[in-house]
Amino acid sequence: MNQVKSNFQVIAATVSTLYFGLFAYGAFLFIQQFESIFDSFEAELPIQTSILIGSYRYWGVLGLISAFILYKVSKTKSSKSMKLLIWLFALSLLLVPFAIWGVYSPVLEGSGQPAT
Repeated sequence: MNQVKSNFQVIAATVSTLYFGLFAYGAFLFIQQFESIFDSFEAELPIQTSILIGSYRYWGVLGLISAFILYKVSKTKSSKSMKLLIWLFALSLLLVPFAIWGVYSPVLEGSGQPAT
């Protein structure tokens, strides 16, 4: 039974590492397009959009941390590492609504103002 648990940990860590890598790459491509659009507006952006644009380049660190945890889990089968991986996964799930909020907030904040 312990062998099944350790194999599951390695599989879960592998899937999470792939997820983090693809998530960071997709966010980089997607948010980069919006960054160029926002730059063309030459207007002040809401704080959440500024934070998003300033931080999305570093989300790939999640993939590197996850790859390190994958290595550690595959060597030692540590449950502590799996708990850390679960927290990283939860963090990445919170980054998705933050990214959506940050990208669309300039549009939503300006929707109540009349066009000039």
